[in-house]
Amino acid sequence: MPARERYDAVIVGGGHNGLVAAAYLARAGRTVLVLERLGSTGGAAVSTRPFAGVDARLSRYSYLVSLLPQKIVQELGLNFTLRKRTVSSYTPAHREGRPTGLFVGGGPDRTRESFERLTGGTAEYTAWEAFYGMTGHVAERVFPTLTEPLPTRDELRRRIDDDAAWRMLFEEPVGAAIEAHFSDDLVRGVVLTDALIGTFAEAHDPSLKQNRCFLYHVIGNGTGDWDVPVGGMGAFTEALTAAALSAGAEIATSHEVTRVESDGRQHADVTYRT
Repeated sequence: MPARERYDAVIVGGGHNGLVAAAYLARAGRTVLVLERLGSTGGAAVSTRPFAGVDARLSRYSYLVSLLPQKIVQELGLNFTLRKRTVSSYTPAHREGRPTGLFVGGGPDRTRESFERLTGGTAEYTAWEAFYGMTGHVAERVFPTLTEPLPTRDELRRRIDDDAAWRMLFEEPVGAAIEAHFSDDLVRGVVLTDALIGTFAEAHDPSLKQNRCFLYHVIGNGTGDWDVPVGGMGAFTEALTAAALSAGAEIATSHEVTRVESDGRQHADVTYRT
């Protein structure tokens, strides 16, 4: 049960974002309470042991780490381990009566060879290198802004300092850039995966929500790498929980918030049930 009746901050939900907020607020000297409906913290970033008799912890929902700034890891002293992936993707295909596919990973030589086997030439791999060289430049400039004051549109454009990249990723549907760079439909589909997955958008959606999804996938840590946490995502959120608790935050699991009433300025009453 919560130790007091009033807190400087009450955080509804003990997922990774809530835990980060709790740790920082508590480190700043605030009294903090986290209310989590489930019996444990983590939200979608949790681990499970799916194989009876095998002590292997695997991520259940969220499963990779990319958009976590090292600044947060260092400032909160998070104790968990990440591993690099050697394989990014494999897409099977059937062409001219033979099974084939596109393998991305295992180093540039292996990826290039896979492109050449699939397409019969070097053009698509050359385009791949150029396209992701461009996104890598954008990632280096954009990712640090995640822990900085939000820049204006003009400030961000000046920071990227590449008018072609700005137009392709921020002003026009990313599908146009992908079609301009690549001629092979399977290669186009692999690139578009990062733009369309989970968005229910189209490659040329004028809302550009597919562009936002694409940027999420390619800017992580300034490289676009998506790393695997040892022990699953639960190991990461356990580290966040430990950081919040050590800073002085209180965490109440199995406490479901049912109502929040605010005065519209700085005070709120939170109702919960256990």
